[in-house]
Amino acid sequence: MENREGSKIINKPNNIIPIPTTLDTTFFRWWVEILRPLHKLTEREMDVITIFLRKRHELSKDILDPIKLDKYLMSDDIKREIREECGITAAHFQVIMGKLRKQGVMHDGKINPKFIPNVKDDDGIFQLLFFFQLKK
Repeated sequence: MENREGSKIINKPNNIIPIPTTLDTTFFRWWVEILRPLHKLTEREMDVITIFLRKRHELSKDILDPIKLDKYLMSDDIKREIREECGITAAHFQVIMGKLRKQGVMHDGKINPKFIPNVKDDDGIFQLLFFFQLKK
């Protein structure tokens, strides 16, 4: 079976690695760590985006409109909560926000959608599939 680009589609994964976790900061940190080759953030920058992702997930339970969700997530109140949780100054937070924008993790005043896990609370499973196209 092939996709539109002529690449073979894998019918089932040939390597499965279970990662036991809970849907809290731990899950979102795992997510950020796994995507590290794509964003190349420092430990401190990963701390901040981890909390942003967790907060976004928590807020998404009450704010269903993604535009309103992103706007509220970037409000001064939420940013202050994140700064306090990470234990950093407002000036250092601004430097980190600039680096998140530079690395493409933040874009147009919100988290870049490719870095947001599409996770639901109801089924207890989140799957991430890596599709490596091996060149011959």
